[in-house]
Amino acid sequence: MSDQAPSTEQREQLLSGELLNCIDVGARGGMQTHWRGFARNIRLDAFEPDEVACKLQADAKRPNETWFPIGLGRVTGTGQLHMLAKASSSSLFPPNQETNAAYGYSGYTELDRMVEIPLVSLSDAIDKNNRPLPNLMKLDAQGAELDILRGMRDEHWRDLMALQTEVEFVEFYSGQPLFHDVDAHMRGKGFIMFDLLLQKRYRTNGRVRHYFLRKYLGIERNRHDISARTIAADVLYLRPPAEILGSGSRAQVAKYLTILLIYRCLDEALWFIEAAVQAKLVTEAEASGLIGEVQRLAPKPFIWQRTDRWGKLARRWMKRLNIGRARKIEYWLDRSWDH
Repeated sequence: MSDQAPSTEQREQLLSGELLNCIDVGARGGMQTHWRGFARNIRLDAFEPDEVACKLQADAKRPNETWFPIGLGRVTGTGQLHMLAKASSSSLFPPNQETNAAYGYSGYTELDRMVEIPLVSLSDAIDKNNRPLPNLMKLDAQGAELDILRGMRDEHWRDLMALQTEVEFVEFYSGQPLFHDVDAHMRGKGFIMFDLLLQKRYRTNGRVRHYFLRKYLGIERNRHDISARTIAADVLYLRPPAEILGSGSRAQVAKYLTILLIYRCLDEALWFIEAAVQAKLVTEAEASGLIGEVQRLAPKPFIWQRTDRWGKLARRWMKRLNIGRARKIEYWLDRSWDH
């Protein structure tokens, strides 16, 4: 995708000059790739406790970006940061040596030093710096995601429409909250889990990745037909669309639609546009332009995916020749929001 998404006059009009207020916690590498295509519609508040990495991004002075060299926690105070050999893996939780060794995460086990750092709750950071309430948040805090969410007061959830967060299913950091803890919290706040991108790993012998596949099966690389343990995921939570439509706000509809496009929820976006027309928040003419934007973002279908006569013919021949029938679900496992 180019740095600018195919914008439409209709979506810009619906936004009425408003920007999508985004918070990125753990923003070491700058704005995420799948957000960059919509940068013209985003106001970014980025939090990165590594002062050097944060300054590198802040010095770029990109429009509508504000960078904070702040560590976030459940409450404002101080915390002990476990600095690991791989700096981006450092955490407020201690590394779990056994789990990391079992699944080959080099750099997650070697503790370099302990550093006491100041921590600020997310609500205190918003209030102290007079920042707008977020519409979209992304959390990548090496096990501290739930603490950060718990540090956000109820009134600061008011405008939040979506959360992208990293979760783990096993403890790579001792004592860290796991997926079910985060999921229960988000459902308690009224959000629905819409999508997740899974990370899977094969066992090691403590040192060599894929050790048992190599030793006994002669297999070097990942296989779709050999199960691996689900160890982590990036999860997308959304506010139920009925709440957005019930707000009666055209700008809220445009922001929610923008989020759906950012995360390539294209069929949900098309449904949402039709629902907004039925709610009399979008006109038929505006809907036509919005649908055109979705169509321009959509991938081109392979011939066997097409709805025309050629697609039907291709599927008929593929079925007759037994082509592709052994890989019905693999495409779910090899996806990304970055395009």
